[in-house]
Amino acid sequence: MAELLQRGEANLLAAMSPLPAVLQRGDILVPMGDEHEFLYEITSGWLARSRTAPDGRRQIMIVFLPGEFCGIKSLFMTRQPDAVVALTQATARRIHFRQACELAARDFAVALHLARQLALDERHLHNWTLRLGRANAEERIAALLLELRHRLLLLGHNAGTQYALPLSQEQIADHVGLTTVHVNRVLRRFREMRMVSIQRNEVFFQENVAALEELARPVQDLVGE
Repeated sequence: MAELLQRGEANLLAAMSPLPAVLQRGDILVPMGDEHEFLYEITSGWLARSRTAPDGRRQIMIVFLPGEFCGIKSLFMTRQPDAVVALTQATARRIHFRQACELAARDFAVALHLARQLALDERHLHNWTLRLGRANAEERIAALLLELRHRLLLLGHNAGTQYALPLSQEQIADHVGLTTVHVNRVLRRFREMRMVSIQRNEVFFQENVAALEELARPVQDLVGE
């Protein structure tokens, strides 16, 4: 199965545009509510899928990392209910959904890879439904920091003890469903307990990181384990 998935990913990537789109921080890759016809592979930088209510309230559903895919729902939906926006300077390659469908019809490995991407999205959203509905503030933030570390490690990044986190406290709050003040309070508590600290957009895991992992364990479901 793993070999088939790898072949499907490679074949899909080979069919994508050779020159990536270049995005600056804040640029919108997929506009919320508009028609959109492309799937993307993020080649560098961080992006986020978010939805903003008419009164300005925003929910960040998922953060996308370099090497991950986004926009898969364009295979089935004409209009996208969520926006995909660049959190940093980023680049992304794309393929039209019709071309992706034609490729999947000819190549089972590609079809399986696309199905896996949808399953990963669903698993991620199920995890965050649990955390937003049943986890306390400390569990939500601990789970986020550890999940990002795990995903970066799976993508081949050296993130075991530290990693760059280009999210403001406001964006973290929009992701975990808390106020910015509450996020600041929890992060200060984590730092005082020597579990983890964030300095100048860099996450540093400290000597008591095992306590952070234990805190997140009830609501943690790490893909790949």
